[in-house]
This record gives sequence, C-alpha cells and structure tokens, in this order.
Amino acid sequence: MDPIAELGLCFGIAILLILLLQRFIREILRLWEQQNVNEVAPRILLPISTCPVCDGRLESHLMTRHLIVTHDMEVEKAAELVEVMRSEKAQSEE
Repeated sequence: MDPIAELGLCFGIAILLILLLQRFIREILRLWEQQNVNEVAPRILLPISTCPVCDGRLESHLMTRHLIVTHDMEVEKAAELVEVMRSEKAQSEE
C-alpha cells in the first residue's frame, strides 16, 4: 500500500474515533444532568393526601384511582369525595 494512502487511512480512522468519543462523552453528560434534575424536582411538586377510608398516605393526584381500585368505590362517589377533600383543603389554606 502507498505510504500516502496509509496516512490518509490513519487520518480518517483518527477523525472517526474522535467523533465517536465526542458523541459518547456528550451522551454521558446528558444522562448525568438528567439524573441530577430527576433527583431534585419531583418531590417538590407532588402534594400528599390522606385517604379518608384507610388513612393511607399517597399523592393527591392518585386519590381517585386509589378509592376506586383499592376500596371498590363507585366512580362518581370517589370523584365527589375527592372534590370535597380538595375544597376542604383549599378552605383550610385560606
């Protein structure tokens, strides 16, 4: 093989390796930053409520599903109960 061809081949392989390494480092940094964001943010935004039936504690947005699935409550009754709980909580915060 011609020495100039060998040099061009080595140069091409080196550029390809540099680009792959750069892509790999960017992906690791992106995943690391995403992990740090996920550790801090979710716990701040999720209010906790107490179930009026079993006194269990769970996120407020899951209360209706909990009442329907765990306590075999009718959908309308569960929705009304959650609405009453939310209005009582709003009144107590005022």
